[in-house]
Amino acid sequence: MVRTLRLLQPTPARSSLRRSGQYTAIFWWAVFAIFLQFVLTGNLLNAAGIHVPIKVHPASIIVLFCVIYLLIRGDVPIQVRFREAPGLMLFVLGIPLLGIYSIIFNGYSGSMVYIESFWSAGLLAISLESASNKQKRTLAWILLALCVIDALVGIYESLTYTNWFPFVLDSDLTDKLTNTDVDFRANAFYPHPLTASLITAMAIFLIYSVRMRFIVAAPIFAVLLVALFGFGGRTALGVTLVVSVLSAFYQFMAGIIRRDLKLDFVLTVVVAGLVVPIIIAIVVTQTTIGDRIVDTLYYDDSAAVRTTQWAILGRLSLRNWLFGISMVDLSALKYQIGLGSIDTDIENFWLLTFLNLGAIAFIPFLCLFGGFLIHLARRTGSLNGWLLMLSALVIDSTSNSLGVKSSDLFIETGFLVSMVGFKNFVRAPRLARMTLSLPGKRASGAIAGAPGRLVPAGLRVLRAANSKFAGPHPDAGAR
Repeated sequence: MVRTLRLLQPTPARSSLRRSGQYTAIFWWAVFAIFLQFVLTGNLLNAAGIHVPIKVHPASIIVLFCVIYLLIRGDVPIQVRFREAPGLMLFVLGIPLLGIYSIIFNGYSGSMVYIESFWSAGLLAISLESASNKQKRTLAWILLALCVIDALVGIYESLTYTNWFPFVLDSDLTDKLTNTDVDFRANAFYPHPLTASLITAMAIFLIYSVRMRFIVAAPIFAVLLVALFGFGGRTALGVTLVVSVLSAFYQFMAGIIRRDLKLDFVLTVVVAGLVVPIIIAIVVTQTTIGDRIVDTLYYDDSAAVRTTQWAILGRLSLRNWLFGISMVDLSALKYQIGLGSIDTDIENFWLLTFLNLGAIAFIPFLCLFGGFLIHLARRTGSLNGWLLMLSALVIDSTSNSLGVKSSDLFIETGFLVSMVGFKNFVRAPRLARMTLSLPGKRASGAIAGAPGRLVPAGLRVLRAANSKFAGPHPDAGAR
């Protein structure tokens, strides 16, 4: 009887396998949530004839249940999570408190932005923390595939001057712009052209981290660059090009100083320096894709709004400065300074957040938000992670983006977490990958470069001779 009970008890290996399966399920639910943020937008619902107000996005609900499951059934105690990732955990704990603070002092309207735009991103980060490096690399490829598809749709829209999905302004799907209201801008599946520009720019920075072959990376980069012109985000385009040039210059000089400059990097920089200007010239002069950016390279109405919006600070009372202002009073002040029409609004999420929280709560918000972004960038372990985070922050700062309900930070979190999978990752040469895929006898880790791989007996000498060129196995970082 005792022996039977012992056999029924799970062994450590079985428990480990069960936990691995649980984490894999959580990972794919989190990926599904990111996918929903890409495709389940107000534009798509409006095109489908669904006119129901969206209070909470399904993606936010999915990651909430994932985190609840991890906290209840996971093997990482809550105190360990706080010790290992204080920036993340304080963000997840503090943002709902700021939402409650906003409700108490300024009413329910506008408070859901803290759940939809900020808190859900923190929940996503926790859901993806337990994923293996291989799974995070898979997420990177999924994100790139989604961005390329949307980029192709955006290019088609720019060439044909037709939107697949009408551009919706409000989350209640009641206000939308037509092509006659403003300059035409493609938006593809994204909820807003500025969101499309931001995410496309982040995809370009992700390309720098995935270490794919140049023959694959080059056409993807070209498609994303052309799509940036089509989406019409001037800040996103300018930041992406400037940061890319500065990053390449920094790595070039650092390689010379450290004497480890690689030939493939030099060739990539040279080819990019020759080809990218040609692509930009063709897009600007021979197509309609870049019309919006070329026609607005001056102090236009959008730039005027970004100047006028700061006049609202001069109309705040002492209570508004300290505790924030309600949405009703804010709408009245916007009309007073000339920002009350359908296509004008406060175009700075920092200002919107300050107006909603007031000075007392805005300072804790800065600490929580900054700690979260630093946590995500540090986990990537690469310069590209910091560049993506800082570039996205600059781009978001030129619009109301995070000041209203948006998917910007949620998807940015997915990008930064996916970069973690490429930390210490070295892509094996093509010959090494081909030999590993062939059937044969099981070779030792010292010869094969990876324990448990099957290598033909006749190729052992070849692998041993080329081992110094192969580098670590692609999955080495995941172990």
